[in-house]
Amino acid sequence: MNGDVSGLAGQFGGFLVVGALTTALDFLVYNLLARPPPGWCRVPASLVSCTVAMSFSFSVNGLFVFHPAGAGWAFRAVKFLLVTATSSYLLQSLVIHVLSCRWLGPVRWRQALAAGNSWTRGLGADAVARNTVKAAAVGVGLLWNFAWYRGWVYL
Repeated sequence: MNGDVSGLAGQFGGFLVVGALTTALDFLVYNLLARPPPGWCRVPASLVSCTVAMSFSFSVNGLFVFHPAGAGWAFRAVKFLLVTATSSYLLQSLVIHVLSCRWLGPVRWRQALAAGNSWTRGLGADAVARNTVKAAAVGVGLLWNFAWYRGWVYL
């Protein structure tokens, strides 16, 4: 693994591209499940969408971003699952729960912004809330995952 700044910057750039694709897949599945119908609760919908995205992310990050040495893919997969499951199932669920049930200010602020913007006015309060909490959760996961993938999973 290249430890210089340009290597880190390039790696982080590749991670962001893969992350954007993974996040798009995550949001697609999440919104298909959490919007009416079928109208799943947000945390279970996120758990399913994260599982789909996680499967995609493991392969693509290994092949195109981190280029791990050796053939120890099974051990790497276990480490990936530990890191990503903590991020996707624990951290994201916690952020979604807190922003949906405890600290409503950021969601209300985003709903007010969306209502005043001609591009987002028609989305509806639930869609704005649903995607605001998911976006915040994904942001927390992005930082967690990159640090652990680079420093432990894909060594």
